[in-house]
Amino acid sequence: MDKINLKILRELDINPRISFTQLGKATRVSKEVAQYRFKQLIKEKIITGFFAFVSTSKLGYQTNKILIKFKSVDKKTQDEIINAIQNSKIVAWAALCEGTWDLILTTISPSSKEFIKFYSDFFKRFGKEFNKKELLLPINNLIFNDKYLFDGKLNYNINLEFHLEKEKIDDIDKKILTELSLNSRIKFTEIAKKLSLTSWAITQRYRKLIKKEIILLLKPRIDFRKLGYSYYHLFIELNDEEIKKRMTLYYTQHKNCIMLMNHIGKYSMHLEFIVEHAKMNKIILDLREKFGKKIIAYEPLLIVKEYTMNLIK
Repeated sequence: MDKINLKILRELDINPRISFTQLGKATRVSKEVAQYRFKQLIKEKIITGFFAFVSTSKLGYQTNKILIKFKSVDKKTQDEIINAIQNSKIVAWAALCEGTWDLILTTISPSSKEFIKFYSDFFKRFGKEFNKKELLLPINNLIFNDKYLFDGKLNYNINLEFHLEKEKIDDIDKKILTELSLNSRIKFTEIAKKLSLTSWAITQRYRKLIKKEIILLLKPRIDFRKLGYSYYHLFIELNDEEIKKRMTLYYTQHKNCIMLMNHIGKYSMHLEFIVEHAKMNKIILDLREKFGKKIIAYEPLLIVKEYTMNLIK
């Protein structure tokens, strides 16, 4: 990764909708070079897409996390499980991992009824393959910039609250959110054409969705593994809820932490890190030294493969 490509990734993390002209100026290359480098990063699958962080709670959706430990799952059964997840209407993100848990699911459902149906059907079909499971109810989610691109520096801190009062939006706004969730770099002229509206109308609606804090953040998807990094989730069980404030302040500034989520359930908190594989042990040692007396247990999980679906369906 040379300096120009790194600068391009930084600019895209700050503003995924940046034009090639602006990208060239920011990275001190021509528009043509910026565009070529951008296309190469996509071709090499270092950039794998662009998406929007949407406050699904404000749209009336319920978010849940499920952790699963396999019993003796062979590849065929694992493929069946993954296929069922990918075909689900409410699973927004899933990952295979190494550690105490083998599979993480994040569901986003219009109501408890849809979640209960998925939960019942899924475990009726595959429950005999699992050793144990854990259900978590997220409270809030702090999203940071991809600090590994910025020498560990914090550029922004977005607080995604769950269980908020519902905001009313119409079908057109929902379609705009769907398009941006699939590709946050999509041109407004393309969305306008799909919806038989003017580009101006799409722009005005987009601005209102930001003002209402329904659209919280636009991001590129970067395959950091190709940059030499690993992705970890660290689930933490606390015996003192008051320690959360100190831990939140500490990990907001931590150079490797890109996300922090608070839950109701066994694990009060989980942290997400993008870090060089060999350095995760230092992060865990640091956790024990600073907060060990307030922790009941912690479970580091190496994310092996992600399955990302559209958040708005």
